[in-house]
Amino acid sequence: MFSIMRSNLLSICFLLLCSTFAVAQVNDAGLWTSINLEKKITKKIAVDLSQEFRFNENISELGSFFTEISAQYKLHKNLSIGAGYRFINKRELDDSYEKRHRMLFDLNAKEKFSKIAVSARIRFQSQYSGVNTSENGKVPDNYLRTKLSWKYDFEKRYMPYVSGETFFHLNNPDGILFDNYRISFGIEYEFTKRSDIQLGYLIDREVQVSNPWTSYITTIAYNYRF
Repeated sequence: MFSIMRSNLLSICFLLLCSTFAVAQVNDAGLWTSINLEKKITKKIAVDLSQEFRFNENISELGSFFTEISAQYKLHKNLSIGAGYRFINKRELDDSYEKRHRMLFDLNAKEKFSKIAVSARIRFQSQYSGVNTSENGKVPDNYLRTKLSWKYDFEKRYMPYVSGETFFHLNNPDGILFDNYRISFGIEYEFTKRSDIQLGYLIDREVQVSNPWTSYITTIAYNYRF
């Protein structure tokens, strides 16, 4: 699993370098802020609740916000599965917010090599948009997302991280399409064993279209574990 994810990350790093030379593209600056709460029910089961606000148009408007609830089940010390639901409000051109519903299914793996922690995630997501306002509202967009992350443990409170993620549109009319990738890096600061904050920078880029957009996003996430 890690070898597949590593290959995907090398591919998106190459695409990121190539994108520097792209002529036609749309750029934007964003800010994503979130609060994430985790509660362990048993040694194997945990429940998460997240609230996130995403600002775009050079951080001048609230582009979307969502609430997500999910659960994870630990199959092994280094392997777990999860499922969740995300209720999304997405800003439209008329400044109204469209309701979207997303289902998530995850397979997570992790391993630690000395001070370097490596984690991998394979996610299947199915999202419904415009259920009551669009002819295709009852037809979901299905995506397969693969993500690989590294975190370096200084054995102190500071932990830098880097990650890469790919998006594959599974039910695109033209067939399975790789249409998006993300590269992110930042640092995690641990207040206590229960709480931490992550400050990061994320490059979110669309691919395989004539005028791809690229967003440069500052991320702030507060995490608390009960």
